[in-house]
Amino acid sequence: MRIYPVEAREHNAHSAPVPLSDEQLRHFIAAGYLPLQSTLPSSYHRLIFERFDQVSQSYGHFGNNLLPLVPELGELFEDPIVKGALQTVLGKDYSMHPHRALHSNPPGSPEQGFHKDSYWGYVRRVRNHRPWWVMIMYFPQSTPVKKGPTAVMRGSQHLNQQPNEYCAPASISGKAGSLVMIHYDIWHRKMLNQTELNRYMFKFEFTRLRLPEPMDRGLWISPKRKVKPDLSPVWESVWDWLVGRPSATDSVGYGGNAISTDDLGASDEWRGIRAGYELANFGKAAIGPLLNAIHSNPSGYNEKRRYSDNGLLWRDDAIARNAAHGLVSIGRPAIDGLLDTLDYGGDRARKHAAFALGEIGDRSATDGLVRALRDDEVHVRVAAIEALGLLKPSNVGLTAMLAALRDPASEVRFDAALSLMRASTRTSAAMKAKCVSSLGAALYDTNRYVSGYAAEALERIGSKAALAELLPFLRNSRWCAHTDNQHPF
Repeated sequence: MRIYPVEAREHNAHSAPVPLSDEQLRHFIAAGYLPLQSTLPSSYHRLIFERFDQVSQSYGHFGNNLLPLVPELGELFEDPIVKGALQTVLGKDYSMHPHRALHSNPPGSPEQGFHKDSYWGYVRRVRNHRPWWVMIMYFPQSTPVKKGPTAVMRGSQHLNQQPNEYCAPASISGKAGSLVMIHYDIWHRKMLNQTELNRYMFKFEFTRLRLPEPMDRGLWISPKRKVKPDLSPVWESVWDWLVGRPSATDSVGYGGNAISTDDLGASDEWRGIRAGYELANFGKAAIGPLLNAIHSNPSGYNEKRRYSDNGLLWRDDAIARNAAHGLVSIGRPAIDGLLDTLDYGGDRARKHAAFALGEIGDRSATDGLVRALRDDEVHVRVAAIEALGLLKPSNVGLTAMLAALRDPASEVRFDAALSLMRASTRTSAAMKAKCVSSLGAALYDTNRYVSGYAAEALERIGSKAALAELLPFLRNSRWCAHTDNQHPF
């Protein structure tokens, strides 16, 4: 008889989420990761380890089916420590992405090189400095360094350049029930397992659905443990955004000499990243130079699908990318120039302009982003559809997002479904009703993430019509957690 871990469920039911302390949040923002320890009993972690050790003998690669395969794993994300950490960084209304992975590290498995994860097989997105995305990595067994835990490069989450010369590695070792919350874009790797024992790590991804609400967290101060390279202008900007403090650069003027953007292309990428934020401190006077910098590389894109990023192409977009983050930091005064770039710039300029408009998050960018969804360049459409989902929903924007569910590029379609899922949390009943039929059709998209996002959007809409689309799909796609090769009936 298979027994559900009732003790863990009761523990979670009677425990309120535990928010991160200011120091924990500062460490996460600067270092890009935060070790955590589950409060669930040791019997729970032993059960999870044993379940997967057993099913590993019965299944092949079970990919995104981790939760239906072992539904007990879902209790981990109701743990007050885990839930509190996610709510602090992503807001109370976050979403678990349908991509999940078990990373096994058996004895003799080779060590990985440091890399950044792609976004489900593509590298077309502009990576966010603000933590719209995080991952939770969970180790159900004791994982000392010799058993091959995950290692991260401290403070590398904003670097597209290989960070070996600039960042210090840290191993995520600990006892059973250890977790780490990481900024999605941090450089990481699997370490060498030097034991004769199996090591498992579960990776889950989460995304923020709406802009942060004000928190009483005070002003930014550096964490007690220093992080290199020093990206304090970035960290302060991220802190202000997370705690809901408006940008201070809107009203800043500058009466000095001409502003130089030369440092945006520094050979040490972290200096170029800093330069974008430091230029933003000049306020409106920096908009023109930063917009000019977005046009730095007129060549088009010719990227193939990849599953991880080794940083070899970091220079191609470096100046435009750093300029875009600077314009995001300036905020609303940069919108008109970004909209002009979105209409008339080169491929790379249009892509980064769309990204920046989404990060700024002002509804006045809606029409320009809708036009960009007709762009011939898929990189631009990807940036535009995700950006549109970050704005306050409108009928025009919603109509465009629904149309994007039929885009020939699957990456555009799953960002359209994500944007509609975000919109479903903050729009009227009438606008939600407008989405139901198209989301119902998207349940059967050939891309698994379009289907997954569409299902969650319908769940969040929650109307009778939405459930009428969703429930038959869920009934037919139900996974039986009790069935495997050894127990087929």
